[in-house]
Amino acid sequence: MTEEQNQDAIDEDALYNRLDHYLASYGCERSLMCVSELDGYFTALGCTKDSLEPDAWISGIWGVDEDQPAWASPEEEEEFLSLVLLMYVNTMDCLVKGELHPVYLQVEVDGDQEIVIDEWCVGFMRGARLTGLTRKGDKSFLDEVLASVRLFGTEAGWNKLDNMSREEIIFWQELIEPSIMRLAQFNHPEISLAESKNPPVLH
Repeated sequence: MTEEQNQDAIDEDALYNRLDHYLASYGCERSLMCVSELDGYFTALGCTKDSLEPDAWISGIWGVDEDQPAWASPEEEEEFLSLVLLMYVNTMDCLVKGELHPVYLQVEVDGDQEIVIDEWCVGFMRGARLTGLTRKGDKSFLDEVLASVRLFGTEAGWNKLDNMSREEIIFWQELIEPSIMRLAQFNHPEISLAESKNPPVLH
């Protein structure tokens, strides 16, 4: 089976559900806990100018050295690595094409479906810290493009959101995706931004 056929054979929901299972089963409070966080994390890796070796960002999923999983079997570890690499490649491919399809959580609140973006932003900020993305380059530009994701992905940002109106929150939420694509293109000028708005993936 070719790599392309193998990717086509894996249903997106099944991919996310299996990854959620492993993250929940083997993670701790310092780990990424869901695929939304994982996708944000990968997006940050794709936005940085300097790439990381897989060993560095795979271990970063779990936390520090003592947080690395004690796998129940080699087969489980192999499956996790296969799935996480597939999701990583999918996220990178979108960025290279000038597209962003963030994986946001969808939850039911009082009978209505609501989109939750905080986890994606938490994952992005984790990837940004791992790569040094927040410390490299023009500070004023970084502060501008990261302002929205910091609001939804850090404790300091959540405190600010508590004092904002619904209209202000929506304003900042809608800035996330175009701001992140500006950052990706800034560090990778070869990226041509897609003209159409790309819908998020709801999970």
